[in-house]
Formats: sequence, structure tokens, C-alpha cells
Amino acid sequence: MIAGRLLRLVVVLLVVTFLSYALLSLLPGDTVTQILGPGASEEARAQLRSELGLDDPLLVRYGVWLGDLVTGDFGTSFVSRLPVAEELAARLPVTIELLVAAQLVALGLAVPMGITAARNAGRWIDQTLTTLSFALLSTPVFVSGVLLILVFAVKWQLLPATGWTPISLDLGWNITSVVLPALTLAFAQVAVYARLLRTDLIATLQEDYITLARARGLSPRRILWRHALRPSAITLITAIGLNLGALIGGAVIVETLFGLPGIGRLIVDSIFSRDYLTVQGGVVLISAGYVLINFAVDLVYAAVDPRIRRA
Repeated sequence: MIAGRLLRLVVVLLVVTFLSYALLSLLPGDTVTQILGPGASEEARAQLRSELGLDDPLLVRYGVWLGDLVTGDFGTSFVSRLPVAEELAARLPVTIELLVAAQLVALGLAVPMGITAARNAGRWIDQTLTTLSFALLSTPVFVSGVLLILVFAVKWQLLPATGWTPISLDLGWNITSVVLPALTLAFAQVAVYARLLRTDLIATLQEDYITLARARGLSPRRILWRHALRPSAITLITAIGLNLGALIGGAVIVETLFGLPGIGRLIVDSIFSRDYLTVQGGVVLISAGYVLINFAVDLVYAAVDPRIRRA
């Protein structure tokens, strides 16, 4: 199982990195122009292209980059002239904190919503929560982000609209700076998680062993939390792993909107400056994280539902 997952990780990384490398080469503009400016002479442009290896065919450049990556060398940024690994390491904690905070906020809101809707299926509470879920799901990330900024930063002036304070400098300001971005990123996930949990929980509460638990005189609270919630959480756990890609895609927008110095914003800036090696390094990091987290989700299944472990 582990060997198969690792092989899949390698295949995914190869496919994703090659496609991203090929797509970047099709973008209009030129790295040399970004570095030297549009007024540079042809001799200077030709010399820089030769130094950067941009005259080589696409497959040759990708092969050289892949060979360096195997040795742990992500290359050097064309623009900043800094090692890509150092730039990624400096930005990674911001993105990880944002993603973790968004997941915690989403689960903290979705689990109570899903349980409440399932226990009151068909009633006005369920219908109200369903309407709220569809409203959150249909609102784009950039729209919800702008609305949160207008309300909490501009009108009420409770939270900062942009900027980032690392945990090492001030924990309080760090939490303050992550609240709005995490809420923006979590809203769409809340709707998905709540609806999935509601649907599975309603089905579980109709199982025979739940009826038997009621016949034994167990309290509704004990039946819900001890016997119904765990098997109903399998689909929710799957969605958490699969939605990581959506969170990362949303993080690109959120980090740009709120001015966060994370991996997503670094990739966006690198795309505009045609800094291919930095973009590739970010793609590798995100792809590896996505596959590894989904592998971890498979391991969590066994802990949540013993039937999977026995199988």
C-alpha cells in the first residue's frame, strides 16, 4: 500500500511539473525582458538567455531542472537571484497556517450545522441551514473576501485588511491577521462539509444498530456522538482531503487579496515575472503536499471506522 502510494506520488509529480513547465513556456512575454527591461540590447539579451539556458529546447530544460530536483536543488530564482528552496521555506509557514486555520474554522462551523440539520431534517431549522449553505457555496472567494474587508476592516475597524504578523513576533497580532483570510477561505468549505455530514448522518440514524441502541434506552445524545457520528464522518474526511486542492487554489486568491506573504502569492508574482523555476518549485511543493495529505486521510479511515481496518 505504502509503496503504491509513493509510486503514485512520483507519477503525479512528474505529470504535474511537466504540464506546468510546458504551460509556462507558452505564456506571452519573456524572462529576459522582465530582468533587463524592454530597452536592453540584443547582445545583452542573447547573453542572458544563454546564461539562463533559455535557448535550450523545452525537454532539455525540463530534464536539467528535474535532474537538479532529484538532488534536492530547486534552482535559483531568475529575478531575486536567491535559491528557490529558501524562498519557499520562508513563505511556507504562512500558507500552512492559513490552510490549517481555514480547515479548523470550516469544521468548527460545519459540524454543528450538519448535526443540527440532521437532527431536525425537514424542519425550518434544516431549511434555513440549507439555504445558508447554498449561499456560502455560491459566493466566490474574492467576493466574500471583499465583503469581509468592507465590514470588519473598513466599517467596524476590528481587523486589519492586509498584512501579516508572524507567530514569532506577536501571537495576538498573528491571530488577528489570519482571521479574515481564514474566514474567506473557509466559507465555501463550510457548505460542502455541512451538507455531506447532514446527508450521511440522516442515513446512519436510520440504520438497524441505531434502532437497537434506542431500544436499549440509550440517550439521543449518546447515540449521536458515540454510535452515529463516527461512521458518518467517513465522507467528511474524504472531502477534507480532496478539498485541499480547492483550498490551495483559493489561497492563491486570498493571499493576494489580503497581502499575505505565502506560497500562493509567491507563485502569482513569479508567473507575472516569468520566474519559471520559482513557479516550478511551488508546484512541486503543493503537489507533494496534496498527495501526502490524501495518503494520510486513507490512514485516518481505519481510526474512525474499525470495519475498514479489519478489511
